[in-house]
Parts: sequence; structure tokens; C-alpha cells
Amino acid sequence: MARKGNIALVNLDTGAVLPAPKVRTPHSMDGSYTLNAYTDDAPLYSLALSGAEWATIDWVRSNGGAGAAVKVTAAAAAGAIHVTETTAKTALARLVKLNILLKTSPRSSTYQLNPRRFWEGSGEAQVQACRRLDPPAIVPDKKALDAAKKAAEKAAAKTPGPRRVTSRTTTGGTSR
Repeated sequence: MARKGNIALVNLDTGAVLPAPKVRTPHSMDGSYTLNAYTDDAPLYSLALSGAEWATIDWVRSNGGAGAAVKVTAAAAAGAIHVTETTAKTALARLVKLNILLKTSPRSSTYQLNPRRFWEGSGEAQVQACRRLDPPAIVPDKKALDAAKKAAEKAAAKTPGPRRVTSRTTTGGTSR
């Protein structure tokens, strides 16, 4: 049985004892604001997002909204993602309601993707963004809950019956 202090790294080719690895230095993201600390958020696939909502997320991200707040108008988003302005407004409103997009103030048209889920930039800047925005958790809304309920009912309605067996025939060959 090995005691503390008797463990060593050995190069199997040469038999040489290697120096012990350095102690890991703490990182600024090791605190309570790491992305890993917020894994209790609802996964995006469970929110029943529409194509326009996915496209809006992607468009905001590609315009710098994952690292800072960016100005987004419904007309600009609609033109970029090829939907009507009404559809773009609806997508923006639902993403704000789900806390995927955060408005910097209630009357502004600047948005930022939730730094808990989407972040591009340095870890220190993410910590500052989380402190500044105090991002809320992403939670399912009525549409997402209804979609999950419908899927569960559909799965429960499928009763396992006898499997259909297809016969396979071979032609022109010999079996061994």
C-alpha cells in the first residue's frame, strides 16, 4: 500500500523518475460565476425554440452579443434572418422572456446573450458581466412546457406491441 509521498511519475521507456507536476493555480473563473456552476439551467433543446428564435440567437452572437451588449432592431434582425418584422419581434420577445437574451434596460433596444450560457471573451470579463447583469436562470415557458407534456403523452400512448418480423430471402447464393 502506497503512503503519501511515495508516489512518483516514471518514464516507462527510460525508467527515469519525472518531476512532480506543478500545483494548479486558481483561475478567476473558479469562483461562483463559472459557466459550470450554472448547469441547472434548462437545456436549450427543451425550450421548443422556433427556427426564427434559433436564427436570432445565432445572429446576435455573430454580431458580438455573446461578449457585450449590441443594438438590435426588429427590422435589422428580420432582414438578416429572412423573416417578417413581426416574427423577429416575437422571437426577440420570447428570447427575453426565457432569459436567453438580456435587455440592458427596459426601454433600450440593446441586448446581450445570457453570459451563463453564451460567452465569448476572457474569463475575467465574463465574471464582470455576470456581476453587472446578474443573469437569471434560463427557465422554460408555457410553450416549452406544453411541448414537453405533448411529447411525454405521445411516448406514453405508444404501447409496445408485437414487433413486425420481416423475412429475408437470399437469391442466387449458397449458404455455408
